[in-house]
Amino acid sequence: MTGGVGIVAAGRPPGDGEPAGRPPGDRAYLLDVLGDCHRGLGRHDAAIEAYQQASQLFAEQDARCSYALCLLKIAGSYLDLAEPWHAVGYLEACLPLLRDLRLTRHQVLAQGQLDTCHAELAQAGLLEQNKDVERWPQAPARPA
Repeated sequence: MTGGVGIVAAGRPPGDGEPAGRPPGDRAYLLDVLGDCHRGLGRHDAAIEAYQQASQLFAEQDARCSYALCLLKIAGSYLDLAEPWHAVGYLEACLPLLRDLRLTRHQVLAQGQLDTCHAELAQAGLLEQNKDVERWPQAPARPA
């Protein structure tokens, strides 16, 4: 009777749409992991859908770090589909969050992806060629 013990140990039984044995707030996390699985299998549209649902839940929970990383994953999935025009908005949305959260490695990655998107869009004639692209300011250095 391990099923009964698990329910008692976890508290109340899960409601409709809630995963068994996990708090309701974990739905966002599970959707994020589902997106990772889809992306790893090359199912980029399904990954984007899962990441978008997860990012909405993270935003509702005010989980800024998870939200920012989800936006970065959505952009990466669009880049995997060779659709930089979709990725740009997500990169521009996550960059200030990554900066504020001091996630420097991810900020550098996102900025590099955004620069690549702008270059590809300019080459395709979808972005003004000689216009300087505004870059997000770097986060101030941490005190020693």
